[in-house]
Amino acid sequence: WTNAHPEILQEMLRINGDPVDGKVGNDGQTQRATALMQSYFHDEIRVVYTMNGTAANILAMKSMLDRWGTIICEENTHINTYECGAFESMLGNKILSVRGEMGKLNPSVLESCLARISKYSYLPQAVVITQPTELGVLYTNAEIKAICDLAHAHGMYVYIDGARLSNALVALDTDLTQMIEQTDVDAFSFGGTKAGAMFGEMVVFRRKEHFTALSYLQKQALQHLDKSKFLGVQMEYLLRSGLWKRTAAHANAMAKQLEHGLREKAVEIAYPVDTNMVFCILNPDQLKRMNQAFDVTYWNAEQKLVRLATTFETDPVSIDTLLSLL
Repeated sequence: WTNAHPEILQEMLRINGDPVDGKVGNDGQTQRATALMQSYFHDEIRVVYTMNGTAANILAMKSMLDRWGTIICEENTHINTYECGAFESMLGNKILSVRGEMGKLNPSVLESCLARISKYSYLPQAVVITQPTELGVLYTNAEIKAICDLAHAHGMYVYIDGARLSNALVALDTDLTQMIEQTDVDAFSFGGTKAGAMFGEMVVFRRKEHFTALSYLQKQALQHLDKSKFLGVQMEYLLRSGLWKRTAAHANAMAKQLEHGLREKAVEIAYPVDTNMVFCILNPDQLKRMNQAFDVTYWNAEQKLVRLATTFETDPVSIDTLLSLL
């Protein structure tokens, strides 16, 4: 919910003076954004645009699942924990959540889960992972490939919730070709909102069987935006200018600076700080003092766990202010 990046706003204002050349994804800006995403892949892809990450996840799952299909995800995965049951409400399918390590699935956990499934209990059709995880920890490309290999061997697809995918790509010094195509991920979202856009996500499909009727699914998911050029231009600018890399690199660097400052204050860091999220343990008095300047609540009240997220707007001054309150 931070501000939109000034460059994004300037680009939206600039194209507002251009003649309208198409609606609902057929405008020039959206087509150019799709072409830029296509440049990372050898085989044909299809891209659908949504206003936010929850819509992206639901639309992807609707295209990948039969009415009776189930998804498997780690219990902390965003689609299972922070989307208000949208998956079940909108689709009526079932989530089968399993416990991993620091929010991550691995082949061993998946194999154990699949071994317990009997006929008429569940029919798993997709594995959903968040990159980075809800706890801020990264999957390496090799780990993603291992999950894809196992899922495909069992006839399942793999989808990545990539609301923060830019942070993961920068942190791992990799690109979409390596993380998605070479690991054989079937579909993923590429988040614009957390990269500096005012709104907007790209949902990218790599399997032709999922290409059918995507525009109809987009309409059913309430994501058919008439003035689509204002969404398309944001994604086009992020990809063309490399802004997504710059915002992610800055946010990741600020998280490392924050982690260092917290450790100097003897604050316990709960998980590795791989991207732009710092999970730490704060007592109630520390939390109360922090709330003098920041809107912070417990991520897990029992554990006294707090999540601090940095963005392209985070600067050393705000970090120093936060640390001084401790």
